[in-house]
Amino acid sequence: MKLKDVPGVGAKLTERLIAHYGDEQAALGALLEGDVAGLLEMRGMSERQATALVQRAQGASYGVSPAAFLTTEEAARIYEALMRLLAEEAHTDRARQKLSCLFPSSSREMIEENRRFAEEAMATAKTLQETDLGQCLSQLRPLRKGPGPRVRSRAVATNSAATFRALKARGIDRAVDLHLVESPRELRDLAQGYDLVTLIGRSIDSLDLLEVEEAEGEEDWYLIPEQVLHLYQENGVTIDAIIKATKILEGSKVATFEGLEGLAICMAKLAEEGDPEVQRLEKLMAEVEGRVEEAVAWANGELKTRMESCSVTLAGDDLLLALGKGDDLRDVFISRMGETFATVLKEARFRASTGLDLKGSERARLEEILYPEVRYPLEEDREALVRFVQELRKRAEAKRLRFHRDRAKELSGIWGEVEALHEYLLEFDVAYSLGSFALSRGLAMPAFVEDPSIGLLDGKNLFLEDPEPVSYSVGPTGLAEAVETTAILSGVNSGGKTALLDLLAQAAILAHMGLPVPARFCRLALFDSLYYFGKSRGTLGAGAFEATIRKFSALAGGERKLVLADELEAMTEPGASARIIASLLDELSRGGSVAIFVSHLAEEVARFAETAVRIDGIEARGLDEEYRLIVDRSPRYRHLARSTPELILERLARTSEVGERDFYGRLLSKFR
Repeated sequence: MKLKDVPGVGAKLTERLIAHYGDEQAALGALLEGDVAGLLEMRGMSERQATALVQRAQGASYGVSPAAFLTTEEAARIYEALMRLLAEEAHTDRARQKLSCLFPSSSREMIEENRRFAEEAMATAKTLQETDLGQCLSQLRPLRKGPGPRVRSRAVATNSAATFRALKARGIDRAVDLHLVESPRELRDLAQGYDLVTLIGRSIDSLDLLEVEEAEGEEDWYLIPEQVLHLYQENGVTIDAIIKATKILEGSKVATFEGLEGLAICMAKLAEEGDPEVQRLEKLMAEVEGRVEEAVAWANGELKTRMESCSVTLAGDDLLLALGKGDDLRDVFISRMGETFATVLKEARFRASTGLDLKGSERARLEEILYPEVRYPLEEDREALVRFVQELRKRAEAKRLRFHRDRAKELSGIWGEVEALHEYLLEFDVAYSLGSFALSRGLAMPAFVEDPSIGLLDGKNLFLEDPEPVSYSVGPTGLAEAVETTAILSGVNSGGKTALLDLLAQAAILAHMGLPVPARFCRLALFDSLYYFGKSRGTLGAGAFEATIRKFSALAGGERKLVLADELEAMTEPGASARIIASLLDELSRGGSVAIFVSHLAEEVARFAETAVRIDGIEARGLDEEYRLIVDRSPRYRHLARSTPELILERLARTSEVGERDFYGRLLSKFR
């Protein structure tokens, strides 16, 4: 099989697919595997187009067309509604997209393959029924691989042009400044602009530059560990979900995974707070200037108070010294007030250091900032403060870098495992979502039989919120004594006749997709197509009537068909409608097809039919306490059920106002 064998794939689309996937076999394999997500990466490709393309490719591989089974708008409506229900159960876009590619067909091979998949999916979902796997899978998102924030405080330098080009080709320059240096002077000038420079190459003397470290490696985790960490942090929610989901699968003995514990440990480390020393240094940088300014302000206030409340008495010698040498008056002042200044300065240093987690020489650096000079007002040494903060920042950067490298080194080697686990879980969710859909709605795998027939026990319409179970059979299914292949369904209005047709259509479509059906038990033949004709919107004009009859002409073919029709008599006057419906049933009966027609003209149709047409009925037994019809939703075989205007009139007579009640009572009397 080649791309040209897929309907709708011409030369231009073939070229686009090959360009996207690399070669024709890869492109064809992607279509057959249902790679909707991959197709959506192609420019101008919508999800609807991608889904249709996958369906045509898969259909071509089995010799069927996705559009062949569903031959009417009503049949397509039922299919689309079923697919919406199935999509609601999907936990991931992958599951939703792949499940949307399923379609009904007459290919036994395709049906059997899907049945095997569905049966395994149901068994797996049942094993995992009491777990939180669905919640974990719902948190899976595509893995993002975008670059993290650019590193501004550091640079990478090398004196090798070849190394520079290699690093640039790897994209290192997109994450951190990259420089080519040729001399110690260039390196020294460069180092002045960064907290730290990582030098690759030993031919430049850098030992006297504290801001330069000699590289011990050239890997990404070493040069730009922030980018490695960002990759995991950006995907943290998804990776945590991967860990939880895989642990559930292992705990349920559904699957086993290697390296899972290592990934969990690494992610736990990543979630830990940073290096405590880095946190201390950053806190110190943030607070030291403010504390110094507060201490200086306090000291000046305290000195002012003390000076205003004291006086200095000069001895004779001091006075003569001051008169002889005016410049030494300061010395006299210091000798008398120096102790006061020292006391205030000591208290100021204490106040500045209180709350600051100072270690080692940092306390001495604080004393340099609050230098012991007797003067008023006191001022901090701004240059010393700036140097201290710069030193703290560089120490923090070096510590932070070592911390990041330790984490990044562990994580860099397991990203491939993360991608593999992510891909596994996305594919797993396709089956798990399908299995969950079947279990949550009580679906069961149908049995295919040779004779033209369809029957179910305790079927429940998936489109109703709280459906009553219904059992019904047409043809030799073994589920009922009646074996006729054509039937007219009569009965009460609002009794569930249309809902039963919907239920039969649901069962037929799902069965021909290879999926479980909404019934406790179901048997049916393999049909070539499904025709479902909904209720007509009133009597048709001549042109519309002709178009409708032309649609019915397709029923005369030799293929085995399942035909469902809802009150076709509305298309024209009753007498003509009965004759047309009878003729259609005769054609279908002779052609080996199965037909169920809902009609209020059951007796008239049977009278005009040339083949055996069975009449079944859904009948109301009365009204309940709230005047609602009591209806047995499962049809009675070979029983003509009257539509029950008598019961409706009785309800109106009981629930209406007095004047109207008398009117309805008079009408009701005509039935008794």
